[in-house]
Amino acid sequence: MVQADPTLSLKWYKNNGYGMGNDIGGQWTLTADASSDVNRVEFYLDNQLQQNSTQAPFQWAFNTADYSLGTHTIKAVAYNAEGQTATATAERNFVEYSATNIFGLVIGVAVAVIAIALVVAVYRIKKESKNKNRYQA
Repeated sequence: MVQADPTLSLKWYKNNGYGMGNDIGGQWTLTADASSDVNRVEFYLDNQLQQNSTQAPFQWAFNTADYSLGTHTIKAVAYNAEGQTATATAERNFVEYSATNIFGLVIGVAVAVIAIALVVAVYRIKKESKNKNRYQA
């Protein structure tokens, strides 16, 4: 009987953080979606072992604030009982995250939307006033 190599893919879950494209900040959980024959998964950040997960679901919870800002390589290696492996890697840019920064961004967007709405309203009022004057003359 031919043994197939294990399979592995990564799923990212934002617990309390920020994520856009490859930029992430805050608390995250990385889950290894592995084939049923996998009995452990090792998680690495820049080739440094961070978590040895021996029970499904194979996960590593981390906070980007515990690491330096910038681009990091994250790697997961899945092992089955026969010693066969599967590897999945991803690059993420760790950015500064705080609820205050996100709140400031939301407020900025809200102010911009209100300003645009006011400009449109003034334009429409002026246009209506102009049309009224044209028909009264």
